[in-house]
Amino acid sequence: MRKMARTVLPFKLAATEEPMTAQLGLVLHGEFIQGLGVHRWLEQEMPKPDSKRGYGAIQHVLPFLLMLTGGGRSLEDLRMIHTDQGLRRLLHLEALPSMDAAGDWLRRTGEGAGLAGLDRVNRRIVAQRLRKLERREHTLDIDATQIVAEKRDAAWTYKGERGDMPMVGHLAEAEVVIHDDFPAGNVAPASANLDFVKACEATGKTFAIGRDP
Repeated sequence: MRKMARTVLPFKLAATEEPMTAQLGLVLHGEFIQGLGVHRWLEQEMPKPDSKRGYGAIQHVLPFLLMLTGGGRSLEDLRMIHTDQGLRRLLHLEALPSMDAAGDWLRRTGEGAGLAGLDRVNRRIVAQRLRKLERREHTLDIDATQIVAEKRDAAWTYKGERGDMPMVGHLAEAEVVIHDDFPAGNVAPASANLDFVKACEATGKTFAIGRDP
């Protein structure tokens, strides 16, 4: 490390060959995810890779979580994780799947048993959060969010773009997602609000404060 001369402002500058990261907040988020137990739950609940050389669910999910938290919105935005050597070193991300492999994993997850596994992981997270919060009453906040898609079979949304219109139900005080639905983009978000609220209520009743699902 080579020290540089101090100037007017009260701090010192230094040059280093060590890898650095401009995304230090993601390091804390990654550590929080691990401390929460998400790594262990993904290992337990998600389908195993087809071969011993394949990437496990942890190696796919963690980069997605970091990328989305950092403001990314597409597979291409995974580059912000892949190219950040400082972030990868701090979070021990020695080997990561390519963006093509990540896309293939998402498609397999959506078509197979992966979505059910992710739902079970989310239920564990929600149960742990509710247990610590110790509230008996919650405010349900439901909202639809447009996701623009380039796939050929994507329907036109009311906003005039092709895509999907997923509905998400949050518990406002706990800040967790308790239920979701993924209708086509041409389905009006308010067309099935009552059924969605009933589904959220039914899901909520499966959680008991103080015990895992």
